[in-house]
Amino acid sequence: MNYLPDGEYRRQLLAALRASRLGVEELWLRYFALGGEVGKMENEAYLNGLLPLSRLQHDLLAHAINERLDEIAPPRAPYAVELPAFHTEEDEVDEDPGKGPDSDS
Repeated sequence: MNYLPDGEYRRQLLAALRASRLGVEELWLRYFALGGEVGKMENEAYLNGLLPLSRLQHDLLAHAINERLDEIAPPRAPYAVELPAFHTEEDEVDEDPGKGPDSDS
């Protein structure tokens, strides 16, 4: 098996886990639902730096956390290309620039 080294991967995973506000139990349930094969105790040991995990199992944990982060993310501001096009009176171009809305011609 190919194991991840201690350090940056785990540090970033733990930061994301804190941001997700998931407990170890709920993280493990989400991880298991994605096809994770490692038990809850082994996952907790990995998170505490006591046990290595394969890249695949680490990635499944990361995916479970990222799905949760997507669920709790605030709404994003839409870009103009994402908005439906609609037409307003202000968008209309005056054919006769000398005639305003108050003129009586």
